[in-house]
Amino acid sequence: MYDFQQYLAGRNVLEAGPNKGMLFEKYYPLTKKYTLLEPNEHFEKNYIKLQQRHPNLHYEIGTFETFEPAERFDTIVMMAVIAHIRSKPDEIFAKINDMLNPQGFLIIETNNTKRNLRVMALCEENYELVEAKTSYNGIIKWLKIDYRDVMVYRKP
Repeated sequence: MYDFQQYLAGRNVLEAGPNKGMLFEKYYPLTKKYTLLEPNEHFEKNYIKLQQRHPNLHYEIGTFETFEPAERFDTIVMMAVIAHIRSKPDEIFAKINDMLNPQGFLIIETNNTKRNLRVMALCEENYELVEAKTSYNGIIKWLKIDYRDVMVYRKP
């Protein structure tokens, strides 16, 4: 797991598609507020347990497409989520851009399909690339089974 503390600590964070919510759990105590957005209602029981340990953790059961937050976020985390969003690439980027504060960070990972690469191209065109890390190394990358990257962008 990569160290994303500098992009999360002291910030208002949205994580879209967190599954059980365990991937970034170690960072929850460091954030001002951490919101989980998950379309699968079966994970809600996990979020209730996580909230008992982390009072700054909030969650919403719903899709990225229908999510209408009352606030903007300092950091948005989207790990392997874009492929599951049923909007056009321009619409996905526009929604991210609307929800992200100026100077905010976008931590994003996706597989390299044509549709997903269009979203990444929009990020590249409009945001500053701060950091890029390979998600998979070794045989998986060599065989090109999956060669996704984790990108960290900063909105101007």
